[in-house]
Amino acid sequence: MSIPFDLWGQRGWASVDVVGESHYQQSIRTLFDADLKGDGAELTTTVQLVPDPKNKFDRNAVGVWVGPRQLGHLSRDEAVRYAPILSGLVAQGWAPQVSARVWASQWSSDYGTGNDFSSSIRLDLAEPHMLVPANTPPGEPHRMLPPGGSIQVTGEEQHLDALAPWLRPEGECWVHVTLHEVTEQLARSTRTVVEIRLDGSRVGQLTPKMSGELLPAIRLLSENGLVAGARAIVKGNRIKTEVVLYVARAHELPESWLTTIAADAAKKAAPAPMVAAGPPSIPAAAPVQEHGSIPPAPTGIKFVVPPDWPQPPLGWTPPTGWRPDPTWPPAPYGWQWWIPVWD
Repeated sequence: MSIPFDLWGQRGWASVDVVGESHYQQSIRTLFDADLKGDGAELTTTVQLVPDPKNKFDRNAVGVWVGPRQLGHLSRDEAVRYAPILSGLVAQGWAPQVSARVWASQWSSDYGTGNDFSSSIRLDLAEPHMLVPANTPPGEPHRMLPPGGSIQVTGEEQHLDALAPWLRPEGECWVHVTLHEVTEQLARSTRTVVEIRLDGSRVGQLTPKMSGELLPAIRLLSENGLVAGARAIVKGNRIKTEVVLYVARAHELPESWLTTIAADAAKKAAPAPMVAAGPPSIPAAAPVQEHGSIPPAPTGIKFVVPPDWPQPPLGWTPPTGWRPDPTWPPAPYGWQWWIPVWD
């Protein structure tokens, strides 16, 4: 099953027209209430962009779908631009999707043959080179801050070497960055600002004023053992490069995002179940849930046994497919199964 992927670069307005809606009026009509009137109605929904290389009319065809229903497709000129990147995502198991604005109107036919229907669809779709980030998400435990308005990073001119790998012929690209609270030493005082890192390398910082807009969220995540991630655009050339964040300020964070952080923190802080001395027992009526397979050991790593498990022989590692005894207590939340072996 494909994993939904929200294409990057959506700015909140729909500017790319969908074509062929007249062939899919019944599917479009199902998106609206039964009392759709002649003056029309508009709604915003999420649509999937599905490449159709077997299409007999256009091998670059890209269909626009909502669930099992097709609503139209990209124009031939647009499809040839977007098909390569969309096909690449689909091949990797992703289901590209974007926000769409759908307008429809229905009125009684002048000829008494039923209802006439008209519709139009526009997509919030960025340029092809701005649909996916140029790097992978941060490797450390992190949480992405929700997208928001632009914030200019400062001091990029001091980090052109670190930014050079991210320059593109199109002049810009999206990247994942991480945000870090740092203290600067001034001549007679100190100040706290937000440092921006791209794949671990410093590429600039925010002004003290802009830092204050993000520090509450960065500190909240830090208290829960997480690094703050954000979306950014790198643009320019080898003599002048800019980094611009697109991130929600602390006061703009939705309650749903804050609730998720709090729930994760509560789960992490929950104490492990108390285990009595001696072999644990399970009531006969209680179902036994098997543990999943323990992942294989990477090079230079040793296996760490959770508390209250029997101690294995020195140097023992789980063989492929090995599973713990289902009567053993569960490992604590977030248990680190493997740790580096230091020389």
